[in-house]
Amino acid sequence: MRRRRFIELLAASAVGGTAAARTGHGTLTTSVTALRFHSTCSLYGADGGPLTDSTVVPVWAEDEATNDDQDYDDDAFVYWDWRQIPLVASEDGVVAFGSVLVDDANLDGSYDNEQFVLNVWDQELGGSGTVIWDESNAQYYDLSKFSSFESAAESAGYDVQPTTNLHNDLSGADAAVITSPGDALSDGELDKLAQFVDDGGVLFLHDQSDYNNYDETNHLNDITFRLGLSFQFNDDQVADTQNNAGASYRPTTTVFNTDFGYFDGGSGGGGGGDDGGDDGGSGSPDTTTVTIESLSDGDTFDVTMPDGSVESIRVLGVDTPEKASNRSAERPPEWEGIESYDYLATWGANATDFSKQAFDVGDTVEIFYDDNEGQTDPFGRLLAYVRYDATGDGSRDTLYNRELIEQGYARVYGSALTKHDGFRNAEATARANGTGLWANSDPNASSEIRDGSYSELFFPKAAAVETSTGALADSRAPVYDQSGATPLVGVDSSANVAMVGGLTIDESYESEEGYPVDTAEYGNYPFLTSLVDSLTSTTGSIVIDGGHGQFGSDAALSNEDAAYYQRYLEGQDIAFEQRNDLATADLSGARAVVVTTPSSTFTSAEKTALSDFVAGGGAVVLMGASNGDATDLNDLASALGTDLRLGGSVRDSSNNLDGDETVPTTSSFDSSFGLFGPYS
Repeated sequence: MRRRRFIELLAASAVGGTAAARTGHGTLTTSVTALRFHSTCSLYGADGGPLTDSTVVPVWAEDEATNDDQDYDDDAFVYWDWRQIPLVASEDGVVAFGSVLVDDANLDGSYDNEQFVLNVWDQELGGSGTVIWDESNAQYYDLSKFSSFESAAESAGYDVQPTTNLHNDLSGADAAVITSPGDALSDGELDKLAQFVDDGGVLFLHDQSDYNNYDETNHLNDITFRLGLSFQFNDDQVADTQNNAGASYRPTTTVFNTDFGYFDGGSGGGGGGDDGGDDGGSGSPDTTTVTIESLSDGDTFDVTMPDGSVESIRVLGVDTPEKASNRSAERPPEWEGIESYDYLATWGANATDFSKQAFDVGDTVEIFYDDNEGQTDPFGRLLAYVRYDATGDGSRDTLYNRELIEQGYARVYGSALTKHDGFRNAEATARANGTGLWANSDPNASSEIRDGSYSELFFPKAAAVETSTGALADSRAPVYDQSGATPLVGVDSSANVAMVGGLTIDESYESEEGYPVDTAEYGNYPFLTSLVDSLTSTTGSIVIDGGHGQFGSDAALSNEDAAYYQRYLEGQDIAFEQRNDLATADLSGARAVVVTTPSSTFTSAEKTALSDFVAGGGAVVLMGASNGDATDLNDLASALGTDLRLGGSVRDSSNNLDGDETVPTTSSFDSSFGLFGPYS
């Protein structure tokens, strides 16, 4: 099997030198060494040419970066190879960022984005003030998308408030943040902004690559033109195949103009890159200082709480291998390219040793929780992030959870974790570099499993598949219940979408997980994979959505609930990855997205991203369960332009697994679809 390759994350290099602050704020304490931009545009001159004036450019892309016109309407300025590409511009109280930089989905602790933006605020505002966040012009990136940064800014001394009336609320503000507006600003708003800046107010403008041509860039340029600035936003996308955070459209850079006082510290961010506000910085009201009582293994230890009680901590969002003494709990299918129990047990012991190097009994650490996760697991252990002093300088600013991943002692747990996608990118880097336990990960050696001929499928928590107007036509139903009366799978080839009425890849029905029936002879895995390929001619990974309440739901699946299917796909040279934010996920390398019964609504940006994905040839498989609420699943189906819908429960008292009528089995296939048999 071909091993998955991920582009290596940029190794940040320290930037020396600093300039005196232009607005006299407090002592600078923490350096900015590297920034990550996500789906970023560049800046260019107001005259339509390149922006080459270094007095207004604090940040450029690396030399290897390029830019192009992603929506192909010839309205982007393309920098020549020898020109540096500006990513941030600053002039006369206006700072323009090519990317949002500090939204919750992209603060993962690897880069200094949060510290940088707080430094910019400090330099322009003097370390305090009222900042209004515009939500009056159809912005997707409203303040709710920046909860971690908002918290860090408030802790740093700023009063950050959303506004739905930019025109009226400017009079009470020191600064305003305007992210890519979906609607054009009125003449009255533009005039008010010009007066605001003339009176000493500060504007922070954040754009993004406008590859869907939604005109946000033009709307921001209405502001730059009205203010008479020497720069404007570019209707382009900046890419860098060498310096990036896992994909070329996530360029990273260390090219800074230190004549600006933006790079040597500031009042926020916690000193550890994005870990500051994102990870509940030291002393945050949301953190609890505890004392290490004993160490069990790499991801479990006991602590003494402030009230003297002793609690067991389960390090949140990660999984280290089990030690030899707990071999029965190990599941090799979860570890890509690794099948040896002994090897995993060795690395379980290594992870324990790492924890003992990180902590001594009696050390103090800080713990904090994730709003997307419960505070305790089924065993009563606290599910927590852990910050500790990794350098011995007394500052507890290293996130232990992430260190386990980066050092190759752990994999990411496929849950609803806020930091899931950032942690997953860190794991991808560790795998690509063969770090730690991944050194012996060899997917090329993974054998094919469960890809033989089969005669039956089973459908846990089965549900009917129908259309928005009634019954599904036979020509669109490859699988029925055994009676032939009710479709269990529906296909909409014109929309590249399928609907499956049951959680057909749920590992709860594996005998190795304790299910009383051996289901290895059923064809669920090759069938689903063949179904995907019938909808798309593209190749690449299969992505499963985990950001809409699927983890821990008995009506849905995360990749944590489908490890055996992941192992099957590994033998077929197909990656299986979870992503929690489909609006920002890189789906360019995916052939399909699987969405199981969501318990929350997809945002308009997520619907747009998935619609763009299928328009580009990708497939979406919607998988529902009879015990779940199908409202959000069917709403997504509608947004994708298909009439397929999940209907009511299907039961079969005669043909089922283990006498459970909610798990019907069937051999009622329409062979004309060509979906039934080995995948390869």
